[in-house]
Amino acid sequence: MTTALSQSTYKISNYMSLKNMVLKKNSLPNELEGFELLRESELDNTTMAMHGFPGSSEEIYQEAGRITGYMREFCSPSAIPQHKDGSDIVAATIVHLFEDESSPSNWMENIFIKQFNDNVGKTVGDGQRLVAVEQLEIDDFYDKSVGIRAVQDGQEGTLSTTIIDFCIGRLLGVTFVVTVGDHGRTELTTMLGLELERSIVKELLATESNS
Repeated sequence: MTTALSQSTYKISNYMSLKNMVLKKNSLPNELEGFELLRESELDNTTMAMHGFPGSSEEIYQEAGRITGYMREFCSPSAIPQHKDGSDIVAATIVHLFEDESSPSNWMENIFIKQFNDNVGKTVGDGQRLVAVEQLEIDDFYDKSVGIRAVQDGQEGTLSTTIIDFCIGRLLGVTFVVTVGDHGRTELTTMLGLELERSIVKELLATESNS
C-alpha cells in the first residue's frame, strides 16, 4: 500500500465518507443478481458490542483503536424463504475506521480471528451455535488480509458465513456472504472485497483531490 494512500485515510473523519465506500446494489457481482438492500447503518462501538460475541464491550473496541464504521447489507428475497441448501442469502460490505494504521492489523488477529476461534462450540446469539471455524488463505489484496469460514447450527438448520478482512491505511474493509448449509464462498467474497477495495481507493482519491 502506498504511503500517500495510507496517509489519505487520516483525512477521513466520520462515517459519512465510509458510507460512500461500502458497495451499492449496482456494484454487486453478477452472482448476487436479484439481491435487495436489507439494511444499512453506522456501526459505532456501542452497536458493535450489542451485536458482537458474548463478552464484547464498547471498551474493548475503543481500546483496540476502533472509532466507527458503516455497513450496507443485501439479501435475496427469493432464496431466504426457500432456504435451499447451497443458496446465498445475505451479502454485506463494511468499512471500519481506526485511530492509526497499526490498529486494523491488530484487530484482524486479536479481535476478529480470536473471537471466532474462542467461541467455537458456544451459543453466539439468536439460538445459533458456532460449530466450526476454518481460516482461509487470502492474498488478493494490496495490503494484509485474512479470511475465515464459520459454520453455525440453529433452529433453521446450518448456515455458513465466509468473511474477509483487509487493510488500507487506518481503514479495515470487510465483506461477507451467508450461505445455507455447510459451504464456502471464498471466491465470491473475494470478488466483493476487491470491489470494495476499489471503492475505498476511489473515495480516498476524491477526498485527497478535494482537500
